[in-house]
Amino acid sequence: MDFESLKTILIAGVNTRPIVKSAKKLGFETIAVDRFNDIDLRKYADHLYSLENVIRKGKIDKFRKEKYFELIHGALESHNVDAVILTSGLEHEYEKIRKLEKRTSIIGNESDRLKFSEDTEKLFSLADKLGIPHPDTEKVENLDEALQAAADIGYPVLLKPSRSGGGIGIRLAESSREVEDDFDEVTEKDPEGNVYVQKYIRGINASASVISNGKESRCLSVNEQIIGDKSLNVPRKFGYCGNIIPLSAEDGITSKISKYSETICSEIGVVGSNGVDFIIGDKPYLVEVNPRFQNTIDMIEGSFDLNLLEMHIESTEGKLPEKKDLKRSSTKLIIYAKRDIRAPKLNRLSTILDIPRKNSKIEKEEPICSILKFGEKRDKTTEEAYKLARKVQQKCYRASR
Repeated sequence: MDFESLKTILIAGVNTRPIVKSAKKLGFETIAVDRFNDIDLRKYADHLYSLENVIRKGKIDKFRKEKYFELIHGALESHNVDAVILTSGLEHEYEKIRKLEKRTSIIGNESDRLKFSEDTEKLFSLADKLGIPHPDTEKVENLDEALQAAADIGYPVLLKPSRSGGGIGIRLAESSREVEDDFDEVTEKDPEGNVYVQKYIRGINASASVISNGKESRCLSVNEQIIGDKSLNVPRKFGYCGNIIPLSAEDGITSKISKYSETICSEIGVVGSNGVDFIIGDKPYLVEVNPRFQNTIDMIEGSFDLNLLEMHIESTEGKLPEKKDLKRSSTKLIIYAKRDIRAPKLNRLSTILDIPRKNSKIEKEEPICSILKFGEKRDKTTEEAYKLARKVQQKCYRASR
């Protein structure tokens, strides 16, 4: 779709706030379909459809992805929408996205491209042809196959649902007993009952932020991922809880990740903003391709002085941006609730994002808010972000005694 013809954009996903903000900077009317009802999201969204409101009103008893699409279609009925952008949390819903494609324009990857990108077998087969290393991985359908695959690959291994996000459902198994203990639980997390057994590689978690036009790709940034940090109370061992820009690694590692991410995205033919995850052991190993906006959106924009949504839209028209130099480091942290709390007032600091309404209920293991810090020095910026995170935690639990 032509950039100039866009006036109203509907943005849907678990956390739409950073894209909605970028859309407002570009002058668009914004409609958000979001998991939450955060203060700073309401600041930028002209119209907000929140699952939190639906749950609070008792219309559904818990978070359900199918409700997103009901809200999306309802918003399309009520507003003159020029295009839709889908963010994290919805990329696995291929059939629902395919139906949505028949009704409206989606700026980003089509359902078939999403499905290919997230098929680990096809992805790693392509990576083999391109000479991109990845962890040994086997798809299994039952416990016996899982035990055999783990023995063939060698312990420790990861048990992963075929569809996962944010580390949900992933288990580490260091013995056959642990495979037996965890297999059924992992299977339950996958709607098709499929599980991947994957070699566990100890190392640094990294991601590449990539812009693609369907033929060519450009890596904008290589970032460190913060995974399973207990100080942030993330409820899962492999739970995502933040990023640091830039990645602290040898130039050779960073350049390999940049090259691998550009190559794989170009070969798949994705468009727009995409993320590619790696684990750095003795070398960088490809883990997955996320064919949608990443949680580093506001970090990338602030660290490189750009509008990622603008690049995303232009890339779907065939344009590819020039690579920009890093202007400043950034750290983003997601703080989770270690118990049920009532949110205190948190909207007085610009470095706190995804801010819940005062006195709103936040259940154990749910995210409380995000911290975003920019600075000249990477380590100092990260230290200041964690310091602020501790202050937020103290305020939350002191207010909820």
